[in-house]
Amino acid sequence: MHSSERHVTPDSDFYIYEPSLLAREVYLYPLSVGHFRYTAGYRNQRRSFDSFELFYIENGSVELTNHGHTVTAGIGDYVLLDCYAPHSYFSANGWACYWLHFDGQVARAFYRRILEAGSSFVFRLDQYSPAFMHLMNIYELFRRSRPVSEANISSQITSILDTLLASAPQTQKDVSVREAVAGAVAYINENFMHPVSLRDLAQHASISPFYFTRLFRQETGYTPHQYLINTRLSTARFLLRTTDTSVKDIAIRTGWGRRARSVRPLRKHRDHAVAVPRRDAV
Repeated sequence: MHSSERHVTPDSDFYIYEPSLLAREVYLYPLSVGHFRYTAGYRNQRRSFDSFELFYIENGSVELTNHGHTVTAGIGDYVLLDCYAPHSYFSANGWACYWLHFDGQVARAFYRRILEAGSSFVFRLDQYSPAFMHLMNIYELFRRSRPVSEANISSQITSILDTLLASAPQTQKDVSVREAVAGAVAYINENFMHPVSLRDLAQHASISPFYFTRLFRQETGYTPHQYLINTRLSTARFLLRTTDTSVKDIAIRTGWGRRARSVRPLRKHRDHAVAVPRRDAV
């Protein structure tokens, strides 16, 4: 379809899609996609549009406001808007973009994580980023009236959002924290059947146990103790369902046996404690 909106050129086109019930339940899905060229003076202001919107700025520049923050995006920028919230865009000189309205069960969580990581809804990606290819694939799919695979489109939207999430600038401190936590996770996954020492994990990361626990929770959503318990429980459930191993042997193999009885939480900072034995083994 071609747009008849004021300050949008007649050759601008857009396509509407009604997702299936399956897509609404399990996928990220498109609602509309288009390629618009806006003339000078274009302004759009909405209280809500019940979707998220992704732009790729092809030409010109535009001033955008979302959640009370106003930024300017130019050629090569990507923009991610929460259209459930009040938002607006204005261009004094005109601009052109490819755009996609989308939604899904995990769209809000993706948006929140991306904004937390990057602190802005405008992103500058590498010139050869696959995000543009995926956006163009979705646009061309509808422009050429090709058969729609909702699973494939969901995968491409996910890839775009993953790219935006990974694009947030990382300091050396950020990298070091992620490496330290990743190393601790790998150690717990390999040694959960034994007592695991919080002090050992923290010493390996070269930071204090209390600070390590805070960083671990920040990165994973769990304290080290919670992660250890969840790993043991998941393994025990798997063994109960898929093997004939006795409950007693499963308990021993997953750290719940005789060896686990000597494990207790740290007395201080209980909310952040890992299971630690009386002689400092976790």
